[in-house]
Amino acid sequence: MNDPLSYFSREDEVERPVFAELKEEFLSEADEDHVSSLPKMTFAMIKPDAFMRGLAPEVIRRLNDSGLIPVAMKVTEMDEALIDELYMFVKQKYFDSWWIMPKVFSQAPVIPMILVGNPGSFEHLSGKLRELIGPTTPDAGKPGNMRYDLKGTNRVLNIIHAADDPAAAMREAKVFFDLDEILDAMLAEEGVEYDPDEIIPEEPVDLLRWRAFNEVKMEALDYIDVRRADLQELLDREAEIVAKDLPIDDERIALREVEAKLSYIASSIVNEVNEELVRNARMPADPPSKKRLADRLEDSLIASKVIELLSDERKLAKEEEFDKLLMFSLSREIIGSDWAEVVVHSTWAVMPQMIRDLERNSKVILSSESSSKA
Repeated sequence: MNDPLSYFSREDEVERPVFAELKEEFLSEADEDHVSSLPKMTFAMIKPDAFMRGLAPEVIRRLNDSGLIPVAMKVTEMDEALIDELYMFVKQKYFDSWWIMPKVFSQAPVIPMILVGNPGSFEHLSGKLRELIGPTTPDAGKPGNMRYDLKGTNRVLNIIHAADDPAAAMREAKVFFDLDEILDAMLAEEGVEYDPDEIIPEEPVDLLRWRAFNEVKMEALDYIDVRRADLQELLDREAEIVAKDLPIDDERIALREVEAKLSYIASSIVNEVNEELVRNARMPADPPSKKRLADRLEDSLIASKVIELLSDERKLAKEEEFDKLLMFSLSREIIGSDWAEVVVHSTWAVMPQMIRDLERNSKVILSSESSSKA
């Protein structure tokens, strides 16, 4: 693309006036050097999950090693207004599940960054950055992709946000930086200095998806009376696999049989509990004893359903009443921490799209259903 300003042209009717106004504002302050530097700048943001896992220094190291130099950076909190501004065009596509964004971003700070560098064989630096980080669904990526290597949890908790092109980078940078700061950064010759202590949490949190799921399922097991030994053996095996911290593809293959068996057994227990509830409901009236039985069976039903869904990606993607199951799980302390809730809830919210991403990239789908691989 010969004219850097052509990046501000948009076919989309919603985007067109936004980028036209942005172009006008940019040109009112920019000179020729800034215009020619557009393909050599981009915007990225380290997300709350990477911050809380203590991965920010590693993310910045990988960016630097790939020739993407942070020249402006800050640690900041995001409220709903900033989330909507940053993702203003994405929100329209995922409006029904947008509630997950403030839930995730309220948990920890983010680190927005302006990056400069040589695009190399790419049309612009944003293209180079997006190639480096890989697909939105970390599990759909490959070795060398940052989201894959650092084992992002899901499509929301996926380590880092990246702009699509130079104009998008300019718009997104303006959410956090003044235009003067952006213009200065575009022509900076050295990386920004920062205090390493400011970009790591006091107490890092382990947010690996299958580790979090295993811990929740272990808690759920306490509420199940039947086939406990079988479930315990499988959950112990799951924990052993997760403890190895294998690359994503290897981990998914290692977990495939275990998750299928967990889903099958938990599903069987759900069916048995439902049958027992119906059977007892139809027996002669006895409210006090039926209440005690119903309370016990309800606990078992909720716990079994949690294990079933957190072991089966296809079933999780199809579940329509997971919000209720989450609330019941919280009331029984099956899910006991803020981050466990966020990991579980956000994974359910984005699982339908994750399934599509995994299928598109011929990845293993963890499910007891027959088509377990794309």
